[in-house]
Amino acid sequence: MALRIVRVVVGLLLGVAGSLMYAASSQRWAGACPWVGGVDETLCAVRQSHLYDFLVPAPPWEPVGTAAQLAGWSLLVLALAFAPLPWALLGRRPDIASAVTVLCVVLATGAVGVAVLRSGLTMSVVEPVGAGVTLFVWTLVPPVLLVRFAIAARGWALGATVTLILATPLVASLSYAIGPFDAQPWWEAVSGLFTAAAGLCLLGAAAFSGRSMSGRARTRPEGRQPSHGGAQVGFAHRPPSPH
Repeated sequence: MALRIVRVVVGLLLGVAGSLMYAASSQRWAGACPWVGGVDETLCAVRQSHLYDFLVPAPPWEPVGTAAQLAGWSLLVLALAFAPLPWALLGRRPDIASAVTVLCVVLATGAVGVAVLRSGLTMSVVEPVGAGVTLFVWTLVPPVLLVRFAIAARGWALGATVTLILATPLVASLSYAIGPFDAQPWWEAVSGLFTAAAGLCLLGAAAFSGRSMSGRARTRPEGRQPSHGGAQVGFAHRPPSPH
């Protein structure tokens, strides 16, 4: 029961984080670049410049709408979801090494989220606490940790782990975030959709994994009856021992 509650809470948090990131991406790309095609149009080509990047803002930077604020809140919610994530994915508390690594990821993601949020509010670049070290942990550590979880995860939890790996900044920067000029239009929204999909997988795990386990528990005693009955029959036909 406790595991189901954890999975529901983490799944909802991931859904909120993904939705906020999608909304942040729409602030940058809506009205400038369609989802498919149009990347060579003048306004879309301009908007692809790293000048408008909000993950993470770096000078020179030009804010667009409330993209940075929404992205900052998305990262803060994601940091909150990451704290119990190992338990939700693996069904047990993490070991000491994993717990320390998760704590580092939570702190780094939270620090980046605060910096992005403050950048949006002040309309100027705000560096995260720890600067280079924080960005290093935020970028490189989550996919490594999630790959380790994926090895032990099963079923719906494995699906959540894989989609979270695809949502990480490292995977995005090496694949779907690369555009024809600088940034690929709507790449932040793709990352948000992967995050939300991970949340749906955890909700699926909460809804269906418990039922399958309880079903196996109910059928297990029935499966033992034939062997138990066979033992009784063998005992009934055993010849009497000599006195």
